[in-house]
Amino acid sequence: MKKNNWAFHFWSEATYIARYLGSGVVNTVLGFVVIFSAMALGFSPVVSNVTGYAVGFTSGFVLSKKFVFRSSGHFVAESVRYVIAFVISFLFNLLVLYLSLTYFHFHPVISQIAAAVSYTLLMYILARSFVFNTVNDKNRY
Repeated sequence: MKKNNWAFHFWSEATYIARYLGSGVVNTVLGFVVIFSAMALGFSPVVSNVTGYAVGFTSGFVLSKKFVFRSSGHFVAESVRYVIAFVISFLFNLLVLYLSLTYFHFHPVISQIAAAVSYTLLMYILARSFVFNTVNDKNRY
């Protein structure tokens, strides 16, 4: 029984991770489409970037809520927790970037990759365990 239970948890977690990564790809493409479309319409790169990230942030929440974690939780409460998780993850991202550049003297590209990976992993953990609280829910797989 324990073997099947372990396998169930492994595959259900793998399903969450696959959906999370897939939604990340969709969200990234959407963000770039908005950024480059805004620039093509004559908006400055900064305004275009902020607009793209605002759309990406919003679509990231919706994709995580509806597709990745399939949450039926309270929209406002989960929105607030998502913002908190984002801020924590982003600050951790900046810390990893700073340490990679300053203390480990990694190349800036490697530092950016390390920072992005740290953000992605922490945001997944926080979304899974704090924002949408699906850790003990066996009906969402």
